[in-house]
Amino acid sequence: MTTAAVQEDAVWCIGVDVGGTFTDVVLSDGARVRRAKAPSTPGELGRGVLDACRLVAERAGTTLEQLLPSVQRFGLGTTAVTNVIASRTGRRVGLLTTAGFEDLVPVARGIRTSDNGWLVPPTALVEPADIVGVRERVDRSGTVLTKLEVADAVAAARRLVADHGIEALVVSFLWAAVNDGHERDAVAAIREALPELPVSSAAALLPVVREYDRTQFALLNAYTSGALDGVEELARELAARGLPNDVLLVHSGGGSLSVAESRRAPATLAESGPAAGVVAALAACEAAGVTDAVVGDVGGTSYDVSLIVGGNPSRRTRGELMGVWTALPMLDIDSVGAGGGSLAWIDPLGILRVGPRSAGARPGPACYRRGGTEPTVTDALVVLGYIDPDRFLGGEMTLDREAAVEVCGRLGTAMGVGPEQAAWGIWEVATAGMVRALRSQFAERGLDPRAFTMVSMGGCGGLFAAALARELHIGRVLVPELASVFSAFGAAASDIRRERSRAAGLVLPADPEVLRSIVDRLTAEVTDDLAADGVAPGNAQVGVEAELRFHRQRFELAMEWSDDVGEDSQAALRDRFVGEYSRRYGKGALVSGAPVEVANVRVVGVGRTVRARLVPHPAEDDRDAIPSARRTIHRGNGREPWDAGVVRHEDLRPGSIVTGPAIVEAADTTIWVPAGAAARMDAHRTLDIEVDR
Repeated sequence: MTTAAVQEDAVWCIGVDVGGTFTDVVLSDGARVRRAKAPSTPGELGRGVLDACRLVAERAGTTLEQLLPSVQRFGLGTTAVTNVIASRTGRRVGLLTTAGFEDLVPVARGIRTSDNGWLVPPTALVEPADIVGVRERVDRSGTVLTKLEVADAVAAARRLVADHGIEALVVSFLWAAVNDGHERDAVAAIREALPELPVSSAAALLPVVREYDRTQFALLNAYTSGALDGVEELARELAARGLPNDVLLVHSGGGSLSVAESRRAPATLAESGPAAGVVAALAACEAAGVTDAVVGDVGGTSYDVSLIVGGNPSRRTRGELMGVWTALPMLDIDSVGAGGGSLAWIDPLGILRVGPRSAGARPGPACYRRGGTEPTVTDALVVLGYIDPDRFLGGEMTLDREAAVEVCGRLGTAMGVGPEQAAWGIWEVATAGMVRALRSQFAERGLDPRAFTMVSMGGCGGLFAAALARELHIGRVLVPELASVFSAFGAAASDIRRERSRAAGLVLPADPEVLRSIVDRLTAEVTDDLAADGVAPGNAQVGVEAELRFHRQRFELAMEWSDDVGEDSQAALRDRFVGEYSRRYGKGALVSGAPVEVANVRVVGVGRTVRARLVPHPAEDDRDAIPSARRTIHRGNGREPWDAGVVRHEDLRPGSIVTGPAIVEAADTTIWVPAGAAARMDAHRTLDIEVDR
C-alpha cells in the first residue's frame, strides 16, 4: 500500500451497525480507533454501509478501495431481520403439523402480550388457513404411535402452494424434539417434490421441548428467510472491491457468524445491533474493572436495556420479540420506543406520549430539515439547549433550531404551554419510559440497582445516563469515547459464537451415559459449525449448559455445567440450581425434596477471531477541565435554567475532571454532567461519572 495510513503489518478491523437513523462505522488498526456516521438508506442497506465506510477511510487518510484488501475483520450489525419483523413484511408461511393440533399456534398456549396496555395474543406468523394437519403421532418417549404417510405430507404441501400461495413451509410435529424421524422424512420428500420451496424442520432448527416455542422459532425463520438479500448483495460488493475475508454478522446471542451460516436461521439476527452493543459494553466493563453493569443504549428509534452480572451478559432462551413469542437463544435485551427520533404525540385522553413511532432516517426530526413535521426527542433536546445546532456531528450537519421550536410549539399549544415546557415534557416522558425499562430488568431478577454501574451508549445516551442513574440510585456511569458508535465497535469485537440444544427430559440423578451421548453429539455439531465459519481448532472453546427446572414446572433456569456428567457433577449442578432458584424467588418457593429435571442441554462454541480492542492511553495527573463556552439549559415548571460550562471532548485527556452542570461535546455525541456530579476521563478515554459527588 502506498497510502501511509494503511500499514501492511496493522490488524485492520471494520465494524458497522446499521441503525434506523444512522449507519455507524468504526475502523481499528490495533493502535487507534476511528469512527464515522452516515445516514441510513432504508431499502438500500449497502449504499448506507458503503457511504459510512468511505467516510471512515477518508478519516484514516486513504480510500475504501485501498483499505479493504488489508481488512482482516469486517463485522456487521444489521436491522434487516428486525425491520421485516417490525413491519410485518415477511414471507407467507405454511405449516404442516400433527393432525388434531392445528390450533396449537393460533391458541398460542394462552400466552398474551401487551399492546398499548391491552393483553392480546402474540402476533401470528402463519394464517390459520395455511396450517394443515397430517396423520402421524409420536409419544413423549419417542415411540411411533401412528406412522407418517410421506405422500400425505407432500400432497398437503402442494395444496398450500397452489391454493394459498405460500412462499415458505415449516414442518413441526408433536414430540419431534425426541424423535424427529417423521419430520426428516417429510422435509426430504417435500424438497424433492417442490425444489423451489424453502422447507424447514422445527426439530432440526431447535430440538428442545415445548412444541409451541419450537414451532414459533421455525415459523420466524421461515417468515424472515428473505431478509438477508440486501446483506448478501453487500457482501458480494465488498468482495468485489477487495475484501479478502467473509463478512461476519452479529447475531442475537452476542456472537458472530458468516453470511452463509446465517441463512440456516436468519431469525437469530433479530437483535443484531443491540447485541453488538452489549459485546462492546463488556469490553468497556473489563477495561474499567466492572463486573456488574446495566447497559443503556439510546439510538434513533429505541432505548435498549440489558444487564451484565458477574462479568457475563444476561441471556434468555424464549420470550417476546417485537410482539412475537418465540424460542430464540439471545441476550436478554428490553427495548422501549424512546430514541432520539421517537415522535411525541397527544393521545385521545390528552396525555403526552413519546414513541413507539419514530421519524427514522427519512424524514427524521424536524430540525434535520428533511421534511419532518412532528416533534421528536432530538427536537426537544435542541430546544432545551442540550444539543448545539451548529456543532451536530462535529459541525458536519447543522440543525434548524427554529424548526424544532416550531414543532414543539405546536405540541405545546395542544397542551396549553410554551415550546420549552413542551420540550421539557418530552424529556420527562422519554426519561420515565427508560426508567421503567431499567426497573423491570432489575425487578425480574431480584437485583439491587445500587450495586451496579451504568454503561451509556448511543448518540443520545450521554444526555440521559446521569438522570437515569439518579432515578435508580446508581452511583457510577461510564460513557466510553466510542459511545455513539459502540454497537459498531461491538460488531468488530465479537467472537464467533455458535450453540446447539437438545431435549433431555431427565430427572437428576440421571444415567451419565445418556447425558454423555447428548453432550458428545451436540459438541460435534457445534465444532462443525465453528469450522464452517472458518475457526481453526486451536481457536475454539466449547462449554456446556443445562436448562433446569423442578419436575413439571413450566420454565427453566440455564446453568453453566461442565463436560463431566458424572453423579458428583450432577449433584453439584442440582445444588447450584436450588441456590439460584432460592436467590431469585425466595426460600419460601422451595419444596423440600422436589426432584430437579434437566429439560434441555445446550453446548456453546466460541471461536476467537481477529477483533478490535479498546486502546489505553498514558496516564496523566488529575486536573480540572476548562470550559470553552457557556450554555443555557432550560428546565420546565418555571424553574431557573442552568448555566452550564461547555467542554470539548477532544480537549480532554486522561485525568481531566469535568464538574457539573456541564456539557461535554464530542464529534458525534453530547454528554450531560448534571449539577452535583463530576466526570473524570480514564486511561481508555471513558468518562467515569460520579453521579452524586
